[in-house]
Amino acid sequence: MIQKLNLRYIVLFVTFCLSLYGCTESAAVSSSVDIPTDEIQKIEAAVPTKATVAPKRPRKLLVFSLCNSYVHSAIPYGKKAIEVMAKKTGAFEPVFSDDISMFEPDKLKQFDAVFLNNNSGELFLPKDMNSLPPRQQQLANMRNQRLQKSLQDFVASGKGLAGIHCAVWCFYSWPEYADIIGAVWVSHPWHEKVGIKLDDPDHPLCATFTGSGFDITDEIYVFTDPYSRDSVRVLLSLDMARTPDKEKFEGKRSDNDYAQCWVKRYGKGRVFYSAFGHDHDIFWNKAVLQHWLDGIQFALGDLPADTTPK
Repeated sequence: MIQKLNLRYIVLFVTFCLSLYGCTESAAVSSSVDIPTDEIQKIEAAVPTKATVAPKRPRKLLVFSLCNSYVHSAIPYGKKAIEVMAKKTGAFEPVFSDDISMFEPDKLKQFDAVFLNNNSGELFLPKDMNSLPPRQQQLANMRNQRLQKSLQDFVASGKGLAGIHCAVWCFYSWPEYADIIGAVWVSHPWHEKVGIKLDDPDHPLCATFTGSGFDITDEIYVFTDPYSRDSVRVLLSLDMARTPDKEKFEGKRSDNDYAQCWVKRYGKGRVFYSAFGHDHDIFWNKAVLQHWLDGIQFALGDLPADTTPK
């Protein structure tokens, strides 16, 4: 009996220690935690009922939601929307995780794309990094570099990366990630109804918007380098002409270019980013959910789309 109790406490202790490093995998069934039933029903009703294109082969998507900085309350909504999307469309099999070991090369290779669900902070480093003994810091840094290279090689080799909202506010000390995703978050001065224009209305990832701009209320981001229309193909951006009180918004960037969605190439890989996803009701916006499905199918390699900057 004593031996069994000791073993149990050892297991609990090891699990606790791993959790400090962000190494425990979240269960796929946890996606509806903290979401009211009526809002789950709204998500289920709004998610597309079929894939835009038939998958070329069975696809597997890693949905990663770990945060080591600010935690968005919308994260469970993102999990739920992706869970329902996969179930209704059959476009991919989602694997939900907060376990950084999923980015080890031997595990990551099973996936066709990674979906970053409102992540923040240095995802591959422990939160208490500065308080660790020097040797543990050294080991953590070595693992961080290994996982960074694994993700970079994964995308560059021809796989996919998709991210929403806060996916541009992570890996601060890793410059290459900014090149992969296409930009770095610098501020979010707007959280009110704004106008959105279609920069590329004929693009397949914009088909859901039927050629027309629209209004949306969400936390609207401003980006800094390496963002440039020379390196990404912008699909959606802030329409200053349709945005109330636009005078207070102008000047946040010298070029007044406030892109909100783009696609790009990194090596042979495909990258899709959408800045929407702060407010909960975004996750039952039919057009946005269809747009995300198309972006995911593009990242997975099933939906062809031009990534040429223009």
